[in-house]
Amino acid sequence: MKIHLDSARDEPFRWQEEIALEPAALELGPEVKLTPVSVDGSLTRLDTGYVLTARLAWRQTVPCDRCLAPAEEAIVLPLEWLVVEGRERPVAGERELREEELGVVEVDGGVLDSGLLVAEQVQLNLPTHPLCRPDCAGLCPRCGTNLNPGPCGCAAPPPDPRWAALAALRSSNDDDRD
Repeated sequence: MKIHLDSARDEPFRWQEEIALEPAALELGPEVKLTPVSVDGSLTRLDTGYVLTARLAWRQTVPCDRCLAPAEEAIVLPLEWLVVEGRERPVAGERELREEELGVVEVDGGVLDSGLLVAEQVQLNLPTHPLCRPDCAGLCPRCGTNLNPGPCGCAAPPPDPRWAALAALRSSNDDDRD
């Protein structure tokens, strides 16, 4: 939605919308599923600009980091930004953001695009290591079977030879106790 800053000059501007985001457009894999993002927001004028408060809500399904099963999660995200009309920016190149610039949205032409802000927040809030459940057992490293329903049929792996000296020490301590 294109929000004109003029609409909040005299009194706060409130709006609700749903924004459908395509995972491919966000450069996410086909296994990522997103429901439309419900946005409930308001824009209020201040002396230094505007304050934008919003509540975003959506469901996302991403593959579990351990077993690749779908991990579904409901997200409710409260946000608050300071919105300022465009300032003079350097023509090209990258620059580091200063701390006072975090939480500030600059808009040109007096129009704020809520869709761009929502897409950015969805990307930032995708989990880096999602789990289908906290105790996910993952996949068997030998046969690839999902271990959550139970053990696979693989034989126990041979002990790591690097631990042989420690196993011998443990064995001798066990023998001394008997």
